[in-house]
Amino acid sequence: MTFYSSVFWLSFNFGIHIVMVNLVIGLAVLVPLLKYLGMKRNDQLTLNMSRRLMKYYATTYGIAGVFGTAFTVFLFSYYPFATMLLGTLAIVPFAIAIGFVAVNFFSLIAYWYGWDRWSPRAHNVIGIIMAGSALMIPFGFRGVFAFLNTPDGLFFTSAGTPSLNPFKAYANPTFWPLYLASISGALTATMIAIMAGFAIAYLRRPNEERPYFESAIRRFYVPSLVGLLVTVVLMFSYLVSLIGIPFKFDNIMAGFGVVLDPSQPIYNFTWIFVLHLVMVGIQFVVLIYVLSLALKGNLVSRGVAYASIVGGATALGSIESGEMLNAFSQFPRFIANLTKSQALKLPAPYGEMLAEYNNLTVYNHLAAAPFGQFFTSFMMAIMIAVLIVFIYLVFFKYYPGTQQG
Repeated sequence: MTFYSSVFWLSFNFGIHIVMVNLVIGLAVLVPLLKYLGMKRNDQLTLNMSRRLMKYYATTYGIAGVFGTAFTVFLFSYYPFATMLLGTLAIVPFAIAIGFVAVNFFSLIAYWYGWDRWSPRAHNVIGIIMAGSALMIPFGFRGVFAFLNTPDGLFFTSAGTPSLNPFKAYANPTFWPLYLASISGALTATMIAIMAGFAIAYLRRPNEERPYFESAIRRFYVPSLVGLLVTVVLMFSYLVSLIGIPFKFDNIMAGFGVVLDPSQPIYNFTWIFVLHLVMVGIQFVVLIYVLSLALKGNLVSRGVAYASIVGGATALGSIESGEMLNAFSQFPRFIANLTKSQALKLPAPYGEMLAEYNNLTVYNHLAAAPFGQFFTSFMMAIMIAVLIVFIYLVFFKYYPGTQQG
């Protein structure tokens, strides 16, 4: 039971973190883009929208950081040796990710501080750095995930020390479909979430928020529809790339009766895949419904608002389900395409270590002890309660309507 609780806390923190990170990526691109367009066209509404979204971007970044830290702490606590070992083997993509996290953090601060203080040109340059660094963060972390799919680029020196060839690592057949799907999915989900956010504001204050809600729909409806179509194509291209990793592919597709390697044990996570497809399907239905109402002259209405909220919820939900599917489908392995017998053939002592620790069921029993579980649950309950209050204060109380404070 303690093992499953450890996996639960890992999944819970990672789930919130990854949803927030996708919003961070999307907002890091869309905020400076909207500000640039607003200044170029002398459009005050677009400038106000950009400023409001900047506040939500900073808030989202903070939440992502808190839960990313919590996830890292859980990972080190429950799997200290595996984390150390895999962190060493995949040091190059980890370093890329951490470097761009730092760049994004400082560019966010500079962009916030420089608003209305620096020249438009300087502010736009900072915005480009902010957007570019956000897009490069998953370039590093998706490199880690691709390595966890199959350890391409891993080699051992003549002294028996493990090292990573970054060119071979990024030539991993699962990397580019996963990375591109992540970027497309983040931008698409963020656009749909923005429409949902302004829909909520419109329902609360119809007169004040109508222009913003209408502008959000006009700006993001077509790009989000195109983005959703592109994301679906990339999602299935990633699934096809997993054919080279039968263990993981079978865990995803077993429920459909598709099994590439019957000799391997199968952990059926098809239900997560189905859930993911359902939420993607709901987004298409919502977008088509909004289009039908718009064609009837009801571009801004309560019906469109409620549909947009459903679309935003399922957009974020599909991000979550997709990440959970990608993570759980290689259970119980850290590196999906590495069996125990394959690991034992690697140079000592790393081969023996990988053989033992490439297994999610080998966890730190001290961290998962009853008192540790109780204390963890108690502190997590406090953190969740604080998060709920924080979200209420930021999104509903202190930043209502067109208030610029």
